[in-house]
Amino acid sequence: MSADEVESEIHFMKTYGIMKWDELIMLNDDRKSLNQKIALGLATKEELLKQIKVELNMLDTCQLKIDQEMKENDTEYINTEILTILSNRINDMYNCMFLLFPVEKTSLSEYIEFCSNNTLFITKCSNMLNTLMLRYHSDPEVYITAATYEFDDRNDVESARQYFTEGLKYHKNCKSLYVEEFWVEVQHLEKTAGASLPIAIGKYRNLIKRFEGDIEFHFILLDRAIKLSAVRELQCNIVRDMVRKYRHSELMWQKLAKIHFDGFIYHRETEQLHYDKNYISGIRNCIKTYEDGLKENLPLKNKHKLWNFYIDHIIEIRKSYRMKKETIRNFMNETMERAFQEAHNNKALHKSEHYIYWVHFHKVLLFNTKIVCLFIFIQAKNTNIECHSVLRKGVEVIEDSVELWITLISYYLSYDSLEMAIEAFQAGVRALANKSMPLWKILILYLGNTHPKLLQQLYHEGSHFPFPDINFVIRPEYLEWSVVHNGILSTRELFVELRDIQPECKQLYTTMISLELTQNSGITKLKTIRKLYNDVCNTFGQTDIGVWSDCIRFEYKYGSHKLVKEIYNASLLCLEPDFRNSMTKEFEKLKEEFMEDNPKDGGVIVIDDDE
Repeated sequence: MSADEVESEIHFMKTYGIMKWDELIMLNDDRKSLNQKIALGLATKEELLKQIKVELNMLDTCQLKIDQEMKENDTEYINTEILTILSNRINDMYNCMFLLFPVEKTSLSEYIEFCSNNTLFITKCSNMLNTLMLRYHSDPEVYITAATYEFDDRNDVESARQYFTEGLKYHKNCKSLYVEEFWVEVQHLEKTAGASLPIAIGKYRNLIKRFEGDIEFHFILLDRAIKLSAVRELQCNIVRDMVRKYRHSELMWQKLAKIHFDGFIYHRETEQLHYDKNYISGIRNCIKTYEDGLKENLPLKNKHKLWNFYIDHIIEIRKSYRMKKETIRNFMNETMERAFQEAHNNKALHKSEHYIYWVHFHKVLLFNTKIVCLFIFIQAKNTNIECHSVLRKGVEVIEDSVELWITLISYYLSYDSLEMAIEAFQAGVRALANKSMPLWKILILYLGNTHPKLLQQLYHEGSHFPFPDINFVIRPEYLEWSVVHNGILSTRELFVELRDIQPECKQLYTTMISLELTQNSGITKLKTIRKLYNDVCNTFGQTDIGVWSDCIRFEYKYGSHKLVKEIYNASLLCLEPDFRNSMTKEFEKLKEEFMEDNPKDGGVIVIDDDE
């Protein structure tokens, strides 16, 4: 800054109390230090960005102060030279940074925003961009940022084109550069009311040729083109090429159906495109497009994908706000029934949620039909298929769907069709094997409230089911049920039976111990529980510190404190070496918790069997 600018800045800061004198001195010292580093080539980009941020904050503070003074004093006569001084300094610092260091999208965007907010620097910004864009930049987004600014803010399509051209010299395979260049031409085409169509068409043709066979890229160009309404001829060319080039792709048919749904109707016979704002026409053309695509000679795998696209889309439509009119509701009901049935017949429904939605659709349809027809079911148009039939179809196709089996069994139970539910349960368990636990839970819950004898039989079968994921859960539950319904003596016999099932289940022991603790049988209970702890520690005590800790805790609370030491020593002999240190720490915690120096008795109780 010149001496006059320095003096003007100091005067403004002091007059309006922006900064204290010592703060201002420190600020100017920082500026001088940075300038010296820049001159010597020692400044870092981080230091420049930090100082730019300081100056920007200063500029905002001064602008707010000026606005406040004008408002409070109702005057427009206030010296605003400080804003120009600070803005010039910020602009110079940005220029310095861009010339010294690689340009990044973030910093360039911030500079463009700064210039846009300061109209005096608009021209300077463009001049700087002209200089910068002649250089190589490793990030193609830099060229996109500069070109977008020139087109959007400066309405300068030629500069934008020039920047894209420069970027593509260095990034020949960068799709985002090509897409944004095309997007500028699409927007310019609308601005010129179609006058620049030859340029836009030329750009599009070059892109299609360059990325031959890239259907996703073709879709991106189409998505950009259909954003604007006044570029219909360009849109028509893109859709026509898409249909011709990718007729045997399920993705093309899905895309064509989606743009039809949005109102862009393409006539394959005339190869013309028009927009129809009537959403019902869009829905009908969307459905027809999927059905036309399914008639094409697609590979089986691709056709199945198209079926799933179709089903997903009609579900989405059926759930949408567009179903208010009865005519379109009826059309969609007929379409859904036909689509689901045909997809199933073609073995193309591969998602359990599709079958579940099919069931939901029938429930709603039949419920509404009952109301309208005074409980007379519709006999036409195949809409009277029972829900369970749909679900049975689903589990035949997708045998490993837990959700489908749950829905089918729940459906039968909701109508108290126990025989059908058991049949479905057995089939589901065979199909799901170790994933069938949710099915067991459903049936156990139902039988618990209705058929206790059948429930006992189910518990027995589940306890012997040859998958630990199932029987490890059911065996302890069976014990808990037994003690409530059959008493502790029968439950002890049941425990012995369940204990011998392999592999052994720790939760079975801990559940039995909990049940014994609820009994009131004096010393017999103590001896019985000791025997259970003895067995569980011997069985699982090689790697499980918890069983030893529980056993010690039991003796502290109900038994002999002196026996605790023997159990601890036994744990160190039984546990594998990697677990012994942890066991020692656990034992110290237990001693502290139960204050071993105050034992309950001095005797040693021998753990033996009940008589």
